[in-house]
Amino acid sequence: MRKKVACLLAFCVCTISLSAFDLSGSLHVDTYGGSHAVGFSFFAEENIFSKFAMRVQTDYLTAKEYDIQILGIVKLAPITFGGGFALEVTNNPTIPISPGMGILFDWQITKRLSWALSGIVAFTPENLGALHDIRAKTTLFYNTENVNAEFSYKVKKGIATTDFINTLDFQTEAFEEGIPIGLIVGAGADILMLDTGFDLKASVKGGLSVYAGKYGTYFAKTKVGVFSMKSGSTIPYEIVVGARFSL
Repeated sequence: MRKKVACLLAFCVCTISLSAFDLSGSLHVDTYGGSHAVGFSFFAEENIFSKFAMRVQTDYLTAKEYDIQILGIVKLAPITFGGGFALEVTNNPTIPISPGMGILFDWQITKRLSWALSGIVAFTPENLGALHDIRAKTTLFYNTENVNAEFSYKVKKGIATTDFINTLDFQTEAFEEGIPIGLIVGAGADILMLDTGFDLKASVKGGLSVYAGKYGTYFAKTKVGVFSMKSGSTIPYEIVVGARFSL
């Protein structure tokens, strides 16, 4: 069911976003659910009017879980904000799909520094008047001629469940002028308070980007878990390959 929903929304994205000026997609393989899983992410944004755009995105999290959003966006430089429909697709057999609302707010603070805030409020499918969970993410971006860096904090607070997950993540992409290959490095940490107990996890990531000018940017990266407080935990990993285009 989760795969059918994700594929259906991806088809809708392709249908309404053929003239999108920002387009990206990636394929994911990970073992964070205890076995190999394959997923995909997709992003498309199209200008409808000079200050209004439509965005459709499918974000693969890990372990067959997705955040899917269809958003209307208002662009009033240096501020961008919007909202719309969202779906949470999880590997929880009790509530596999939760409808909700997505919001975003971006601020271009300086030429190099920007801040983004986004969130999803999901409702219980059997009772849309009851909250299921809340997810929020804040990110700082710092971009120069040779480095693109981002630092983010994400929180997921369950309402229908006791889940409380905090995630810190850092990633930087560095490259030299005239060389079409960039190096990606980063690290992350998860603080999990679940029904199964408390856990602290750490991970590292690395990869490469290849810049092909008007033909897009192609990337491959991997994320590997290096620490977990739970004894006997296996070492999970995720491999991502994808491309970005501006049309």
